[in-house]
Amino acid sequence: MKIIIYILFLITIIGCGSSSKKEETPQVSHNVELTTQNKSYFTNDKIIINFKNMSENDNDWIGIFKKNSKNEFKNIIHRRDTNGFKNGKFIFDPIKEIGSYEARAFFKDSLKLEASISFDIVSKNSKKFIMYEDAENKISSNWRQISGSYPPLRAKNGFKSRGALVLTPEWIDNYRNISEYQLDMNNSNQKILEMDMGGLKDYLLPNVHQKGFIQHYKVGIRVTTSDGERGMIWDSFFNHGGVEPFKDGKWLSYPSPVEHVRGFENVPSLPIDKWVHFRVDVEEELHKLEPSNKIISIDTFFATGGFLDNIKLSN
Repeated sequence: MKIIIYILFLITIIGCGSSSKKEETPQVSHNVELTTQNKSYFTNDKIIINFKNMSENDNDWIGIFKKNSKNEFKNIIHRRDTNGFKNGKFIFDPIKEIGSYEARAFFKDSLKLEASISFDIVSKNSKKFIMYEDAENKISSNWRQISGSYPPLRAKNGFKSRGALVLTPEWIDNYRNISEYQLDMNNSNQKILEMDMGGLKDYLLPNVHQKGFIQHYKVGIRVTTSDGERGMIWDSFFNHGGVEPFKDGKWLSYPSPVEHVRGFENVPSLPIDKWVHFRVDVEEELHKLEPSNKIISIDTFFATGGFLDNIKLSN
């Protein structure tokens, strides 16, 4: 009898010990990030918001609010649910009223703010250009590395500025550069493409042996026209051979208005510290090969290399 009582006593003690220990719920740390394609949009522009590190709940959501308005359902201008996606991009309909706005991130259909990003809606006549990349403090998070071994990077000391974009050409033989980088523009208003091309005399690319040297590369845009989609390319290699603008299906190719190469003596190039300004009127370039066509929107910028700064579209 004493043995049975002792066993029951032990069971009671063990049971009490296990039941008194609280089960800990792991804390999940979220670092939600919102970015906007542009800091300002025209009243007829679609609004592009990128999101990262949402909780992956179906009812996580991104809303567009008037700046300084409260987080209340009645103040939502546009709303999109993430449907369980952690990272992604939303394209919201244009906002017709000029003013300051915010995109805000929330979890699980709540109104507890996780992150926000502000932007402005402006009239078409108030904005002379849109800057897509100036690399002043960091490069845009919207760059996509399509191919090649080297990611887009920032270098110090751009064109009269604190920084520049570095895109590394990667030539695997005399005919193929396998690098490509893309940046969305989504602009139906401004049709002059501009940028500064360097000129980084102290920068050493990983696949060359002299600072400031950079091989051939091309820059271009993908556009929507009244006759469909087109790709437009500018390359100073065409200048060297006296090549006239030419068309290959939906691809339109042009000699560049400036030299791209720096440092090399065996090909036409410029000194390693030389910055030049690239500027083309996209619609005028289109008309050189398709006189009756019309630019509807400039959708994507792309390049296969370059020391680049101040990439913009202007009026």
